[in-house]
Amino acid sequence: MRRIAAASLLLALAALATEASAARHGKRQLWGAIAYSSSSGAYGYAVDRKTKRDAESEAFRQCGDCDVIKTFRDSCGAIAEKPARFAWETGASQQIVERKALQKCGSECRIAVWACTSEK
Repeated sequence: MRRIAAASLLLALAALATEASAARHGKRQLWGAIAYSSSSGAYGYAVDRKTKRDAESEAFRQCGDCDVIKTFRDSCGAIAEKPARFAWETGASQQIVERKALQKCGSECRIAVWACTSEK
């Protein structure tokens, strides 16, 4: 009986620790991804997916023949482009990622696509 009680107590403590960890990072951990074709400028994106793989799969499905993928968790991503050049960035908000991607890309760049998860 004592072993069962001890095991139950340990199981309950483990569940609490897991919940506390999830609470520190938001109740959910959501993935997003942006797929991009540097040759055609085509893109696809996915947000609020449970796994990185799900986000990447959906972004590629939307894009078709893409050669770049950027994933992010509980945040935002953006791709800036101009002919023959592109840059990507991730961060806490749409404004931050757009500014940083444009700075990386250089003059005459524009934001091709951005996406944010709902947990950020």
